[in-house]
Amino acid sequence: KAFFVDDRIFFIKVIAMASSSKTIFSSDGINLENWKLLLQKSPAKTNINEFISKMIRLNLPNSVFLDCTDGNSIIPYYKKILSSSIPIVTPNKNACSNKLSLYSTLNKISKHNNVRFHYSATVGVGIPSLDIIQSLLRGGDKVLSIEGLFSSTMNYVLNELMYSGKKFSDIILEAQKLGMTEPDPRNDLTGLDSAKKILILAREAGANLELAEIKIQNLVTKKLQRAQTQSELINQLKQMDKYFSRLKKLTIATNKKLIYLASYKNNSASVKIVRVNSTHPFNNISANEKIISIKSKFYSKTPLIIKGRGGGVDVTARVLISDIIKTIKN
Repeated sequence: KAFFVDDRIFFIKVIAMASSSKTIFSSDGINLENWKLLLQKSPAKTNINEFISKMIRLNLPNSVFLDCTDGNSIIPYYKKILSSSIPIVTPNKNACSNKLSLYSTLNKISKHNNVRFHYSATVGVGIPSLDIIQSLLRGGDKVLSIEGLFSSTMNYVLNELMYSGKKFSDIILEAQKLGMTEPDPRNDLTGLDSAKKILILAREAGANLELAEIKIQNLVTKKLQRAQTQSELINQLKQMDKYFSRLKKLTIATNKKLIYLASYKNNSASVKIVRVNSTHPFNNISANEKIISIKSKFYSKTPLIIKGRGGGVDVTARVLISDIIKTIKN
Protein backbone atom coordinates (compact mmCIF):
# COMPACT_ATOMS: atom_id res chain seq x y z
CA LYS A 1 0.00 0.00 0.00
CA ALA A 2 1.24 3.51 -0.82
CA PHE A 3 1.40 6.42 1.64
CA PHE A 4 2.20 10.00 0.63
CA VAL A 5 4.24 11.77 3.33
CA ASP A 6 6.35 14.95 3.10
CA ASP A 7 6.26 14.96 -0.73
CA ARG A 8 7.50 11.37 -0.79
CA ILE A 9 5.68 8.12 -1.55
CA PHE A 10 6.22 5.20 0.83
CA PHE A 11 5.19 1.71 -0.23
CA ILE A 12 4.48 -0.74 2.58
CA LYS A 13 4.42 -4.42 1.61
CA VAL A 14 3.44 -7.09 4.12
CA ILE A 15 5.46 -10.20 3.31
CA ALA A 16 4.78 -12.24 6.45
CA MET A 17 2.22 -12.48 9.20
CA ALA A 18 1.41 -14.89 11.98
CA SER A 19 -1.51 -15.58 14.27
CA SER A 20 -1.29 -17.81 17.31
CA SER A 21 -1.84 -20.84 15.06
CA LYS A 22 -1.03 -20.05 11.40
CA THR A 23 1.75 -18.31 9.45
CA ILE A 24 2.09 -16.88 5.91
CA PHE A 25 5.27 -15.89 4.08
CA SER A 26 5.14 -14.37 0.59
CA SER A 27 8.10 -12.54 -0.94
CA ASP A 28 5.72 -10.91 -3.44
CA GLY A 29 3.59 -9.50 -0.64
CA ILE A 30 0.38 -10.72 0.98
CA ASN A 31 -2.91 -9.62 -0.57
CA LEU A 32 -4.40 -7.48 2.19
CA GLU A 33 -7.87 -7.62 0.64
CA ASN A 34 -8.30 -11.21 1.87
CA TRP A 35 -5.47 -11.74 4.34
CA LYS A 36 -7.75 -13.34 6.94
CA LEU A 37 -8.80 -16.08 4.54
CA LEU A 38 -5.23 -16.62 3.35
CA LEU A 39 -4.01 -16.92 6.93
CA GLN A 40 -6.83 -19.28 7.83
CA LYS A 41 -6.06 -21.57 4.84
CA SER A 42 -2.29 -21.50 5.29
CA PRO A 43 -0.84 -24.98 5.93
CA ALA A 44 2.07 -23.52 7.93
CA LYS A 45 1.65 -23.70 11.69
CA THR A 46 3.06 -20.88 13.79
CA ASN A 47 6.44 -21.36 15.38
CA ILE A 48 7.51 -17.90 16.48
CA ASN A 49 11.17 -18.83 16.82
CA GLU A 50 11.24 -20.13 13.22
CA PHE A 51 9.25 -17.09 12.04
CA ILE A 52 11.76 -14.64 13.51
CA SER A 53 14.79 -16.66 12.39
CA LYS A 54 13.49 -16.71 8.81
CA MET A 55 12.83 -12.96 8.94
CA ILE A 56 16.43 -12.38 10.05
CA ARG A 57 17.84 -14.72 7.38
CA LEU A 58 15.96 -12.90 4.62
CA ASN A 59 17.75 -9.69 5.66
CA LEU A 60 15.42 -7.51 3.59
CA PRO A 61 16.20 -3.77 3.34
CA ASN A 62 13.84 -1.43 5.21
CA SER A 63 12.14 -4.35 6.95
CA VAL A 64 10.10 -3.67 10.09
CA PHE A 65 8.80 -6.14 12.68
CA LEU A 66 5.30 -5.27 13.92
CA ASP A 67 4.13 -6.85 17.18
CA CYS A 68 0.35 -6.42 17.50
CA THR A 69 -0.11 -8.93 20.31
CA ASP A 70 -1.15 -7.86 23.80
CA GLY A 71 0.63 -10.59 25.76
CA ASN A 72 4.21 -11.45 26.63
CA SER A 73 4.98 -14.29 24.21
CA ILE A 74 6.87 -12.16 21.63
CA ILE A 75 8.76 -9.91 24.06
CA PRO A 76 11.63 -12.38 24.76
CA TYR A 77 12.55 -12.08 21.06
CA TYR A 78 12.82 -8.26 21.02
CA LYS A 79 16.55 -8.25 21.86
CA LYS A 80 17.32 -10.71 19.06
CA ILE A 81 15.29 -8.72 16.53
CA LEU A 82 16.83 -5.35 17.41
CA SER A 83 20.32 -6.87 17.59
CA SER A 84 19.74 -8.07 14.01
CA SER A 85 19.14 -4.42 13.00
CA ILE A 86 15.43 -4.92 12.35
CA PRO A 87 13.24 -2.11 13.75
CA ILE A 88 10.29 -2.93 16.00
CA VAL A 89 6.96 -1.10 16.02
CA THR A 90 4.38 -2.13 18.61
CA PRO A 91 1.25 -1.07 20.52
CA ASN A 92 2.07 -3.74 23.14
CA LYS A 93 2.69 -2.10 26.53
CA ASN A 94 4.26 -5.14 28.15
CA ALA A 95 7.86 -4.67 26.96
CA CYS A 96 8.19 -1.04 28.08
CA SER A 97 6.30 -1.64 31.34
CA ASN A 98 8.30 -4.80 32.11
CA LYS A 99 11.39 -4.78 34.33
CA LEU A 100 13.32 -1.52 34.10
CA SER A 101 16.39 -3.51 33.06
CA LEU A 102 14.57 -4.83 29.95
CA TYR A 103 13.24 -1.37 29.03
CA SER A 104 16.76 0.07 29.36
CA THR A 105 18.39 -2.79 27.44
CA LEU A 106 16.00 -2.54 24.50
CA ASN A 107 16.56 1.21 24.18
CA LYS A 108 20.34 0.77 24.51
CA ILE A 109 20.37 -1.84 21.72
CA SER A 110 18.21 0.47 19.62
CA LYS A 111 20.66 3.36 20.02
CA HIS A 112 23.83 1.27 19.74
CA ASN A 113 22.69 -0.45 16.52
CA ASN A 114 20.99 2.68 15.17
CA VAL A 115 17.80 0.65 14.76
CA ARG A 116 14.40 2.09 15.62
CA PHE A 117 12.21 0.87 18.46
CA HIS A 118 8.88 2.71 18.28
CA TYR A 119 5.99 2.28 20.73
CA SER A 120 3.94 5.47 20.27
CA ALA A 121 0.70 3.44 20.34
CA THR A 122 1.29 2.12 23.86
CA VAL A 123 0.00 5.25 25.62
CA GLY A 124 -2.91 7.56 24.82
CA VAL A 125 -3.44 6.32 21.27
CA GLY A 126 -4.47 9.32 19.17
CA ILE A 127 -2.51 11.89 21.17
CA PRO A 128 1.29 12.11 20.70
CA SER A 129 2.25 11.95 24.38
CA LEU A 130 5.53 10.04 23.97
CA ASP A 131 6.61 12.18 21.01
CA ILE A 132 6.04 15.35 23.03
CA ILE A 133 8.02 14.11 26.04
CA GLN A 134 10.89 13.09 23.74
CA SER A 135 10.75 16.50 22.05
CA LEU A 136 10.89 18.32 25.41
CA LEU A 137 13.94 16.31 26.48
CA ARG A 138 15.73 16.90 23.16
CA GLY A 139 15.25 20.64 23.72
CA GLY A 140 16.95 20.49 27.12
CA ASP A 141 13.76 20.53 29.19
CA LYS A 142 13.15 18.40 32.28
CA VAL A 143 9.77 16.78 32.98
CA LEU A 144 8.63 17.46 36.56
CA SER A 145 5.24 15.75 36.65
CA ILE A 146 2.73 13.92 34.44
CA GLU A 147 -1.01 13.39 34.97
CA GLY A 148 -3.43 11.56 32.73
CA LEU A 149 -6.76 9.82 32.27
CA PHE A 150 -5.97 6.62 30.39
CA SER A 151 -8.97 4.36 31.01
CA SER A 152 -11.98 4.90 28.74
CA THR A 153 -13.90 2.42 30.88
CA MET A 154 -13.26 4.29 34.12
CA ASN A 155 -14.00 7.63 32.42
CA TYR A 156 -17.39 6.21 31.40
CA VAL A 157 -18.13 4.57 34.76
CA LEU A 158 -17.33 7.65 36.86
CA ASN A 159 -19.14 10.03 34.47
CA GLU A 160 -22.25 7.83 34.66
CA LEU A 161 -21.94 7.54 38.43
CA MET A 162 -21.83 11.33 38.82
CA TYR A 163 -24.59 12.29 36.39
CA SER A 164 -26.93 9.38 35.53
CA GLY A 165 -28.36 8.43 38.91
CA LYS A 166 -27.49 4.78 38.26
CA LYS A 167 -25.83 2.47 40.75
CA PHE A 168 -22.17 1.52 40.32
CA SER A 169 -22.97 -2.16 39.69
CA ASP A 170 -25.58 -1.32 37.04
CA ILE A 171 -23.12 0.98 35.26
CA ILE A 172 -20.46 -1.74 35.13
CA LEU A 173 -22.91 -4.33 33.79
CA GLU A 174 -24.26 -1.86 31.24
CA ALA A 175 -20.72 -1.06 30.08
CA GLN A 176 -20.06 -4.79 29.79
CA LYS A 177 -23.12 -5.26 27.53
CA LEU A 178 -22.06 -2.28 25.39
CA GLY A 179 -18.63 -3.85 24.89
CA MET A 180 -16.90 -0.99 26.69
CA THR A 181 -15.18 -3.29 29.18
CA GLU A 182 -13.00 -6.35 28.79
CA PRO A 183 -15.04 -9.59 28.60
CA ASP A 184 -14.30 -9.83 32.33
CA PRO A 185 -14.96 -6.27 33.63
CA ARG A 186 -12.72 -6.87 36.64
CA ASN A 187 -9.74 -6.39 34.34
CA ASP A 188 -10.79 -2.74 33.87
CA LEU A 189 -11.11 -2.15 37.61
CA THR A 190 -7.63 -3.25 38.70
CA GLY A 191 -5.89 -0.06 37.51
CA LEU A 192 -3.06 -2.12 36.02
CA ASP A 193 -3.52 -0.84 32.47
CA SER A 194 -3.36 2.80 33.59
CA ALA A 195 -0.35 1.97 35.77
CA LYS A 196 1.54 0.54 32.80
CA LYS A 197 0.81 3.66 30.76
CA ILE A 198 1.98 6.15 33.40
CA LEU A 199 5.04 3.95 33.95
CA ILE A 200 6.00 4.14 30.26
CA LEU A 201 5.60 7.93 30.24
CA ALA A 202 7.56 8.30 33.48
CA ARG A 203 10.41 6.14 32.20
CA GLU A 204 10.47 8.10 28.97
CA ALA A 205 10.84 11.22 31.12
CA GLY A 206 13.84 9.67 32.89
CA ALA A 207 12.32 7.95 35.93
CA ASN A 208 13.86 4.73 37.25
CA LEU A 209 10.58 3.12 38.26
CA GLU A 210 9.31 -0.44 38.48
CA LEU A 211 5.65 -1.37 38.00
CA ALA A 212 5.53 -2.84 41.51
CA GLU A 213 6.47 0.58 42.96
CA ILE A 214 3.35 2.29 41.59
CA LYS A 215 0.60 2.80 44.17
CA ILE A 216 -2.57 1.47 42.54
CA GLN A 217 -6.11 1.83 43.88
CA ASN A 218 -7.39 -1.57 42.81
CA LEU A 219 -11.20 -1.53 42.82
CA VAL A 220 -11.44 -5.32 42.69
CA THR A 221 -12.14 -6.58 46.21
CA LYS A 222 -10.95 -10.03 47.31
CA LYS A 223 -14.53 -11.34 47.20
CA LEU A 224 -15.07 -9.86 43.73
CA GLN A 225 -11.82 -11.48 42.57
CA ARG A 226 -13.04 -14.88 43.81
CA ALA A 227 -16.36 -14.69 41.88
CA GLN A 228 -16.57 -17.65 39.48
CA THR A 229 -19.90 -17.08 37.71
CA GLN A 230 -21.70 -14.06 36.25
CA SER A 231 -24.25 -14.34 39.07
CA GLU A 232 -21.50 -14.19 41.72
CA LEU A 233 -19.87 -11.31 39.85
CA ILE A 234 -23.12 -9.32 39.85
CA ASN A 235 -23.69 -10.02 43.55
CA GLN A 236 -20.20 -8.80 44.51
CA LEU A 237 -20.50 -5.70 42.32
CA LYS A 238 -23.74 -4.85 44.15
CA GLN A 239 -21.82 -5.05 47.44
CA MET A 240 -19.78 -2.06 46.21
CA ASP A 241 -22.82 0.16 45.54
CA LYS A 242 -22.95 1.62 49.08
CA TYR A 243 -19.32 2.70 48.98
CA PHE A 244 -19.70 4.44 45.63
CA SER A 245 -22.99 6.03 46.65
CA ARG A 246 -21.30 7.60 49.70
CA LEU A 247 -18.33 8.66 47.58
CA LYS A 248 -20.66 10.33 45.08
CA LYS A 249 -22.53 12.23 47.83
CA LEU A 250 -19.30 13.50 49.39
CA THR A 251 -18.04 14.60 45.99
CA ILE A 252 -21.25 16.43 45.06
CA ALA A 253 -21.27 18.12 48.49
CA THR A 254 -17.89 19.67 47.70
CA ASN A 255 -18.99 20.60 44.14
CA LYS A 256 -16.38 18.33 42.60
CA LYS A 257 -16.18 15.40 40.18
CA LEU A 258 -14.58 11.95 40.40
CA ILE A 259 -11.82 10.94 38.00
CA TYR A 260 -9.49 7.93 37.84
CA LEU A 261 -6.12 9.67 37.75
CA ALA A 262 -2.73 8.27 36.85
CA SER A 263 0.08 10.56 37.99
CA TYR A 264 3.87 10.79 38.26
CA LYS A 265 6.04 13.18 40.28
CA ASN A 266 9.40 13.02 42.09
CA ASN A 267 10.16 9.50 40.83
CA SER A 268 6.93 8.06 42.25
CA ALA A 269 3.62 7.26 40.57
CA SER A 270 0.05 6.37 41.51
CA VAL A 271 -3.31 5.43 40.02
CA LYS A 272 -6.39 6.31 42.07
CA ILE A 273 -9.82 7.95 42.21
CA VAL A 274 -9.53 11.65 43.05
CA ARG A 275 -11.91 14.59 43.27
CA VAL A 276 -11.39 17.61 41.00
CA ASN A 277 -13.21 20.94 40.88
CA SER A 278 -15.07 22.39 37.90
CA THR A 279 -12.06 24.42 36.70
CA HIS A 280 -9.74 21.42 36.52
CA PRO A 281 -8.77 20.59 32.90
CA PHE A 282 -9.73 16.93 33.46
CA ASN A 283 -13.26 17.75 34.66
CA ASN A 284 -15.13 17.50 31.35
CA ILE A 285 -13.45 14.52 29.70
CA SER A 286 -15.81 12.06 28.02
CA ALA A 287 -15.38 8.29 27.85
CA ASN A 288 -13.90 8.34 24.35
CA GLU A 289 -11.29 11.01 25.11
CA LYS A 290 -7.78 10.88 26.55
CA ILE A 291 -5.95 13.75 28.23
CA ILE A 292 -2.43 14.23 29.57
CA SER A 293 -0.95 17.15 31.51
CA ILE A 294 2.83 17.64 31.62
CA LYS A 295 4.70 20.06 33.88
CA SER A 296 8.35 20.75 33.12
CA LYS A 297 11.01 23.38 33.77
CA PHE A 298 9.74 25.31 30.73
CA TYR A 299 6.05 24.55 31.42
CA SER A 300 6.12 24.96 35.21
CA LYS A 301 3.36 27.53 35.78
CA THR A 302 1.09 26.53 32.91
CA PRO A 303 1.25 22.80 32.14
CA LEU A 304 1.33 21.43 28.63
CA ILE A 305 -2.05 19.73 28.07
CA ILE A 306 -2.68 17.23 25.28
CA LYS A 307 -6.26 16.14 24.68
CA GLY A 308 -7.95 14.17 21.95
CA ARG A 309 -9.80 11.12 20.81
CA GLY A 310 -8.54 8.03 22.59
CA GLY A 311 -8.16 4.57 21.15
CA GLY A 312 -10.07 2.63 18.56
CA VAL A 313 -8.73 0.22 15.95
CA ASP A 314 -8.53 2.81 13.17
CA VAL A 315 -6.66 5.35 15.33
CA THR A 316 -4.24 2.69 16.56
CA ALA A 317 -3.59 1.57 12.97
CA ARG A 318 -2.76 5.15 11.92
CA VAL A 319 -0.29 5.53 14.80
CA LEU A 320 1.38 2.24 13.85
CA ILE A 321 1.66 3.31 10.21
CA SER A 322 3.18 6.61 11.35
CA ASP A 323 5.78 4.71 13.41
CA ILE A 324 6.56 2.41 10.47
CA ILE A 325 7.13 5.40 8.20
CA LYS A 326 9.38 6.98 10.86
CA THR A 327 11.63 3.92 10.71
CA ILE A 328 11.81 4.08 6.91
CA LYS A 329 12.52 7.83 6.84
CA ASN A 330 15.35 7.41 9.34
